[in-house]
Amino acid sequence: MKIVFFLFSLFLTIQLWGQNETDLYRFSRTTYNGSARFEAMGGSFGALGADLSSSQINPAGYGRYSSSQFGMSIYGGATTNNSTFNNNTVKSTNGFGGLSNFAVVITEDVSKETTGKLYQQFGFGMNRIENFKNTIRYSGQQYESLLDEFTAQAYGYEPQFLNVDFPFSSSLAYESYAMNWDPSTSSYYSLLNAGDVIHDRTISSKGGQTELFISYSFNYLNKLYVGANIGFRYHNYEENIDHTETLTDFSGTSMRSFNYTYDLTTNGWGKNLKIGAIYLFSESFRVGLAIHTPNFGKLTDEWTANMTTTFDDSIKTIPIDLIPTGDYKYRIRSPFRAVGSLAFVFGTHGCLNLDVEALDYRQAHFKTTNDANYAPYNYEAENRYADSVFKPALNIRLGGELVIVSGIYLRGGVAYYGNAFTEAVDAEKSGDFIFSGGLGFKTKTFSADIAYKTRAMTKNYYAFADSFTKIASTTHQVIVSVALLF
Repeated sequence: MKIVFFLFSLFLTIQLWGQNETDLYRFSRTTYNGSARFEAMGGSFGALGADLSSSQINPAGYGRYSSSQFGMSIYGGATTNNSTFNNNTVKSTNGFGGLSNFAVVITEDVSKETTGKLYQQFGFGMNRIENFKNTIRYSGQQYESLLDEFTAQAYGYEPQFLNVDFPFSSSLAYESYAMNWDPSTSSYYSLLNAGDVIHDRTISSKGGQTELFISYSFNYLNKLYVGANIGFRYHNYEENIDHTETLTDFSGTSMRSFNYTYDLTTNGWGKNLKIGAIYLFSESFRVGLAIHTPNFGKLTDEWTANMTTTFDDSIKTIPIDLIPTGDYKYRIRSPFRAVGSLAFVFGTHGCLNLDVEALDYRQAHFKTTNDANYAPYNYEAENRYADSVFKPALNIRLGGELVIVSGIYLRGGVAYYGNAFTEAVDAEKSGDFIFSGGLGFKTKTFSADIAYKTRAMTKNYYAFADSFTKIASTTHQVIVSVALLF
């Protein structure tokens, strides 16, 4: 997939709070991590169920259990980024890992107490639905500079107002002496000369989205399975930008380089509801339907920035009392989702499942804070702009399982996640593909699984208007699961 990678650190300074479509996209997109069996089959379980991660697609999946089960999964992997800036390519690799799934399903036989209902299940657990850990670095030479952006931004403002209007950008350039004020012309000029500068930028991110859930489901006459779960989603995102520019020619200026840093932290919780059903037309053919309400989140952003300028005889830093910080609480709503599924079971030989998930990214919106400690803010402009760059999308997941011999399984899957952006955005209109496979072992009381998945994508990154980088990313991931049946 090729998407534009928006960055708002430069423009956050225009207003007190700087939430935009980047945040909406980040916290609306989910690629459903989970158990090794689930991952190996591309996350395609909407009409199959009976997997500890299946409830995040269709809560009726837990209705397929006729015994209780406990299990957990861990994952590990690495992402490699090749960033090309002005024909110079830099490679960076970042490892990650953690707990991807933990769940307990308690199954109760109620066939003697009710008419038609055979089993009911109570479940709880967690799924890691998105991982943000990554490191991207680019380096290269060009004439255009971040300092040009700061200088242009300050046009029309006298120095005493910069710390009020542009504390995270132009004010830092002025206070670190990378940009000066000419009172005779009432304008700013940078200490850059007519030569090029060497850019070196590192963008480090970490965090993710983890969903805790509680669920209830039941089995009606081994034909109809119904379930619901309430999800409590924890959002955590941290980003650090470290941007250095070094002059290639020192003639006519005492400045040698400058370093600009920006840090953002986002934390918060959201809640959502999923309901679903699975119906068996026969033992061989099954259908599933699920709806996911929007996730309604309450988030807090905290950000800061700093700048240091190196001269031929000194280093200028920002006074402590002028190092800016900001924070704001706001609310966010992700899109509504509908998932339709078909499954084919080939007796004791294997199965195949197809999920088609529809969502409209234009439904992702901001709402003002309801915290009395923060001033309200009207997000009408941000939401209107998001409506213009987002569009509806389809996510398609296909997975299969083959019984090699009794108790030994071979699995494979592919997931396609549709592009969220319209023609208004510098984005290729292809989707994002994830390929996966794995092996499983199961007895009457124990199962163990391993899966591997890979994902490749490209991103167009703009540090500022005249600074373009193409980033090609490849992720490899391994998931291991164990479960006890009781």
